[in-house]
Amino acid sequence: MSRQFVAVRFNEWSNRTYTYHNDGEPLAIGDVAKVPDPKEDGWKRVEVMAIVDDAPAFPTKAILGKIEEE
Repeated sequence: MSRQFVAVRFNEWSNRTYTYHNDGEPLAIGDVAKVPDPKEDGWKRVEVMAIVDDAPAFPTKAILGKIEEE
């Protein structure tokens, strides 16, 4: 499986996105995932807003996994 880069947002009301990398199960736009957050319980919920075609010029943090909605 190859590395995937995704743009995520932390808040529904925000337009700002942040790029993370994903080495696990491929994500799609609209998926909900977990990212590291030392302030919370070790992770925070984010929404995938876009799939990034090329690796960014800056280091990225890893997606911890997809959250399956019930």
